[in-house]
Formats: sequence, structure tokens, C-alpha cells
Amino acid sequence: MTGGTVPLTILGEQLLLHPGRAVIWPRRRTVIVADTHFGKSGHFGRHGIAVPAGSDAVDRERLNHLIVDTEARRLVILGDFLHTPLAADGPEADALHEWADQVSKVVELHVVAGNHDLGASRRPESVQWWDNSWDDPPFQFIHDADRASPKDGRGPFTLSGHVHPVVRLQGLMKRAMRVPVFWQRATGLILPSFGLFTGGFAVRPARGDCIYAVGSSSVVSLGSARRMAST
Repeated sequence: MTGGTVPLTILGEQLLLHPGRAVIWPRRRTVIVADTHFGKSGHFGRHGIAVPAGSDAVDRERLNHLIVDTEARRLVILGDFLHTPLAADGPEADALHEWADQVSKVVELHVVAGNHDLGASRRPESVQWWDNSWDDPPFQFIHDADRASPKDGRGPFTLSGHVHPVVRLQGLMKRAMRVPVFWQRATGLILPSFGLFTGGFAVRPARGDCIYAVGSSSVVSLGSARRMAST
């Protein structure tokens, strides 16, 4: 499965940047996403803010398709699995737990806890939770890469989320568009937020960083920060 993806070779491992806002690690048959923020639409709705209905179900179905299409054996979510603690006996929690139970029959389901996951009183028992980070050499899975702990004077190469990176691109009629991106730095790769109802933060890549824009059916390299600044 390579159509529409961008391959990266990092520390001898091939990773595929997928237009489904995911990283595929083929050798380990692993799908990696960040920032699903399940429960956000319901949280906003309860506070009188108009939001798209059913976004959680759509995002869960997107994950199902990724698992099937890539023949994955592991699904790793890099934090902010939840947007806010769900009512233990509420329909949102029930739907999420049912989905997790079904998915865990097909793949190992891992979640590295993010800041929004703190205080969750009811976690799906079918999920393997990692409270800080998870080392899976040669990578470290973590929610916020800025919290990665250096080892032997050097930090690990991290796969992370938290930032929800986007860039502004000039579209037709000179209208600027905010496009989700993968942001590759020397020390790690920051994934775009997976949840469709999560928003984004416009990032300013440093010299030497690489940016990959996520389109509807493909990922496109925008080059290094130095090249982007000169165009």
C-alpha cells in the first residue's frame, strides 16, 4: 500500500505518511495517529456550541478503514484519545468502549496518554495505556515531543502529536487555506491531528525542517523550511 503516501527512511526504518492523517510502519504492521479527541463534539454541544453531529462515529470508521486497508496488527494513538472525561454511564462512553472492544479483536490498541486524557475515570479495558511515553526502538511514542526525556545526552527520535500542525497555503482567487501537515524535525515527526473536528495550529518550521501537506487522497512534500521561505 503506497498510493498517495510519502515514504520516509528514519534510522533504517521505512515510514509511510498516509493521507488519512496517519503514519504507517510497514515492518511492524502498525498504524499511528494522534489527537482523536473523542467526545469533543458532544462536549461542545452540551455547552450550547453548534458542532457537526456524529463526528466521533466518522473518525472511528476512518480508523477502521485504515486498519483494513493496511492490514495492520497494531493501532497506536499518540495522546488526546479523549477530549474530556466521558460520563461513565453515558452513550458516548458506551459507543467508544464498544468500538475499542471490537477493534482490539483485530489489532493491539495502544494509547499514549495526552493532556486531555488526564482525569479519565473510565478507560476502555481493551486499550493498553502508556501514561508518559512508550519506547518501541528506534522510536519513542509520546504525546508532546517537548516533554521527551534525553537519554545519554541525546533525545530519542519521537513520533508525537499535541500541536495539530497546519500551514497556510495560497489557493485559488488568492484565498489562503489552512492545510494539515506532517512536520518533520531533526529530533522527531509531529503528526497532524486525526480528529476532523479538532482545529489546527499554524506552525513556523525552523531551518532544515520538512513539511508534508495532507490532501484528500495524497500527501505532498512542501520541501524544507529553507526552500519554503525562498518561494
